[in-house]
Amino acid sequence: MDDGEADKRAIMAVLAAETEAWARRDFAALAEHWVHSPQTRHLAAFPSAGTWVDEGWDAVAARLRAIMERHPRAHDITQRLRRDNVNVVVVGDMAWCSYDQIATDIGDDLDIAGLQHKVDVLQRIEGTWKIGCQVLMQTTVDQSPSPLIEVDAEMRVLWMNPAAPARIRDHPGLLVAAGRLRARQRRYETGLREAVAWAHRELAGVVSYRTAPEQARAVPLGEDDASTPLHCWMIIKDGKALVSLDDTQAVERRIASAREVYRLSPAQVRLARLIVDGHDLTTAASLLGVSVNTLRTQLQRMFDKTGTRSQPALVRILLNTRPPSR
Repeated sequence: MDDGEADKRAIMAVLAAETEAWARRDFAALAEHWVHSPQTRHLAAFPSAGTWVDEGWDAVAARLRAIMERHPRAHDITQRLRRDNVNVVVVGDMAWCSYDQIATDIGDDLDIAGLQHKVDVLQRIEGTWKIGCQVLMQTTVDQSPSPLIEVDAEMRVLWMNPAAPARIRDHPGLLVAAGRLRARQRRYETGLREAVAWAHRELAGVVSYRTAPEQARAVPLGEDDASTPLHCWMIIKDGKALVSLDDTQAVERRIASAREVYRLSPAQVRLARLIVDGHDLTTAASLLGVSVNTLRTQLQRMFDKTGTRSQPALVRILLNTRPPSR
């Protein structure tokens, strides 16, 4: 084995040991694998905790200790973790390693569960490799409760999250044929393709990224047999173009925007949410505990405020209203 391969094996062993020490909540063992220097850095981004940057070993150690103390439960990750797309570069006594770290989640509080993208910069000190900088990003996609389907610019399906395969089989507006995502009603195929093209233009940087917290587009898919408007969402998350089904959070954000833009009352907002979900006025009246006539009046006022004259048109307005510029 040449020196380069020996260094790469030693580096991967250090990274594995550091992660295992973290899962066991053994701070002393973890600290052995870090450079204790003011130049040490730890950068992380989590969907739940946001982004942080710790500068210097003292700051890194303080944060890691605090997390261990707050969540002291130890885990055995021997059979639960793997690393994919590993790339190690060694130049003298410095090295960097990038990889995807995937840990199985079996319903416990393992904080490295799911997919994490990591980059570690290491320094060889007295013959031993130690971590001088660690960058960690955890994806949001894996944690979405909504069915998600990643597509390329040609509509080919690249990936689905666990909730998507069962949902797409009986989805009234979408299907997968020959490995490509399609609209069940052909006349809505163009709109779906345009939404996919928009997402890939955004990802390629042809259109500058927005500073708004949401990059999502509602895609009409026609109506079902009960005349309920059908739609999906084209969204951009974690650098992926994703079709989202049954995305309640996106619906709530858009209705909140419509409330502000069209000055909808709280009662009208409650009715709007039920209409978007496909409920008729009779069912909505039962759920809200009011009369159908009351809801007819509220619906007419929403028509007047939004300039629409039908429930499908109202749904399109509600789902495509963006927050007003500040």
